[in-house]
Amino acid sequence: MSRSKTLHVLLAAACVCLFSTVQAQTYFYVDEIAVTPADPTEQDNVQLQLIGNLSSTGSSVATATAQVNGFSVELTLVTQNTIGLDVLVPHTETIDVGLLPAGTYTVNVAGFGVYDGAPFEQHVFTVSGGGGSGGCDSLLIGSIQWAAFSDTALVLHAFNSSTTLFDYPGFLLLSDNGDTLARETVDLFGIGTESTHILNIPEGANMPVSPFNATLQLWTGFFSELACTWDLSIDLCPPDSCSPMLVHLGNFGDALGLGAFTYTVLSNGIPITSGLLTLTVDQQSDQDTLCLQSGNYELHLMPQQEPTGGQLVYGVADPNGTYGPAEYVSSMDQNEIGFTFYGPCADPVQSVTEFADARLVVSVGSGFAILSSTDGRSLGELRVMDAQGRLILAVSERTARYQFSTDGWASGVYVLQTRNADGQVLTARIVIG
Repeated sequence: MSRSKTLHVLLAAACVCLFSTVQAQTYFYVDEIAVTPADPTEQDNVQLQLIGNLSSTGSSVATATAQVNGFSVELTLVTQNTIGLDVLVPHTETIDVGLLPAGTYTVNVAGFGVYDGAPFEQHVFTVSGGGGSGGCDSLLIGSIQWAAFSDTALVLHAFNSSTTLFDYPGFLLLSDNGDTLARETVDLFGIGTESTHILNIPEGANMPVSPFNATLQLWTGFFSELACTWDLSIDLCPPDSCSPMLVHLGNFGDALGLGAFTYTVLSNGIPITSGLLTLTVDQQSDQDTLCLQSGNYELHLMPQQEPTGGQLVYGVADPNGTYGPAEYVSSMDQNEIGFTFYGPCADPVQSVTEFADARLVVSVGSGFAILSSTDGRSLGELRVMDAQGRLILAVSERTARYQFSTDGWASGVYVLQTRNADGQVLTARIVIG
């Protein structure tokens, strides 16, 4: 045999020997990972089962331990092997993990003589807050009231004093006969110490006259598991003649925004209240609290000095953190926002008279303009024409606000025209440059 062939044979033999050594050192092949119970809660003692095959009748698991680090469960196994038949032996190794806080966990399998071949999705499991009193008793429903700037939603304010996360929560409000009155669209990872939830009222739902009895349910896991239930008496119409509302101003740019800004709130063109918002080096936001009845309003903001810096935004909100319309402070002239304020009361449904005189409000900034309608209805078909009647922009907008770029537009006067679904035509003018 030539020297070259001898070398090839030796290398092949070495590879076979190495492969056999690696194979022989794997004594437990894991094919599946199971969680017991299948849907654990914070009140359950969790067990993880590693299901697979031992490599021979002489193979066994000497030790198996679990360690929890945050939301990661580390499983460590040590296997051993004695003389036995080289046949696969089915085996299930059960490892106690214990009580776990609510959350989503990942499973990592490591150690000596073990091969983890379980599917990826079996390496993740979720512990829920559960329906027991432990988590639910610590979840306080502070208030349920009408959304301040919508007639098709309720706002729920919750306080959580436990460690239960209530992952991917969704609140559901049912009438005393089981009809859905309002339902939350899941958009939160969990319920922290304090949170605000928007419950949308489905089309055709009839909200009972306040006060009324209802059942509030909290579901977790994108409405896959019922966690908590409350039987409540709800009053959406408190006796107060007005409701709190915030006027806010803040700087969301990189540079400092400084100065004083006068605001005025008008109803049907008549000023009903005014105030001053101030930005300083140490305070780059300011707000003022008003008390308003339900109705249609305009908010006017007037800077009291030349522009400084930053990117200033002003608007309205309710004290629970639900924001209404907001705009950039884009002009040294008067900045305007039209909004409808519903307050917390409706009996049986909220009713606010439409604006008698719908108008277009335009704010012009550097390279952009913002158009909004004071009646809160969709703008519809929007056309922008220059002073010569040439069409510059044509879009269809389904909301009451539209921002568009004016980069590259020639200096001069432009006419904006909208036509809504009812055929109502509104016009406004802007000056560029």
